[in-house]
Amino acid sequence: MAEIPQPVVGAAALALVAVGAYITYQALGNLQSGWTIWQSDPIDAGDVEYEDGVVEVQGKVEQLEAGLLTTKYTDTPAVAHEYKLQRHEENRSTESGAEWQTVDSGTETQPFYVTDETGSVAVDPDGATVSLDTEKISGGSEIDIGPVDASTNKRYEGRLAPGDRVHVFGQKRHAQGDGPDGERFYIGDGGETDTFSVSDTTETRTMVRYIGGGLTSLLLGLAALAAGGFLALVLLGYLEFSDIVLQLVAPLA
Repeated sequence: MAEIPQPVVGAAALALVAVGAYITYQALGNLQSGWTIWQSDPIDAGDVEYEDGVVEVQGKVEQLEAGLLTTKYTDTPAVAHEYKLQRHEENRSTESGAEWQTVDSGTETQPFYVTDETGSVAVDPDGATVSLDTEKISGGSEIDIGPVDASTNKRYEGRLAPGDRVHVFGQKRHAQGDGPDGERFYIGDGGETDTFSVSDTTETRTMVRYIGGGLTSLLLGLAALAAGGFLALVLLGYLEFSDIVLQLVAPLA
């Protein structure tokens, strides 16, 4: 077996540790958000007026601004939307052939009302983690037909529109000339909590999204860290690839 150059091993170890650390950090943030929301209980929208600090509400979306946003691919009116474009491209770094690469993505939001049977409260989603169900709008064929067109792209879109169910966890803010549409108070980003979340579902499903996604990401992050640590030990001379291969093959012998 040809020996892998040390600079290659070192670069791979560093990349794995960096990626693993980033994924683990994001995973822990999602787990913390899920745990924070689990410890709280939603209140009526009409009762936010009498609360201070961190609040949680759920209800229906109501338009606040004069004009709505429109989604990127379907031009559907919304107060928040996410989009992602994936392209079927050749992966020259490996022998796995062509695969789907995310080449464009983003999120756009505007202030809106959360309304229930008790009243409504304004929400300024700037700075929030937006969690929306996304669906594939177009594309998906993996047939190599030459130039990139609709068949070699996959477009995904998620949206939060007036009338949709919504869950919001954030901080009650007293407007000082910067509130949405002249409201005296609103739910927004603040220093009393690290969790500011807007999702198109219930409190329970919001928790499941954060905790489930956090656990999955945590496993991936720890696996990347372990792989990077292994390569670092190989680079330092404490381990050799042949040692690991023998340990894996021995039980099968």
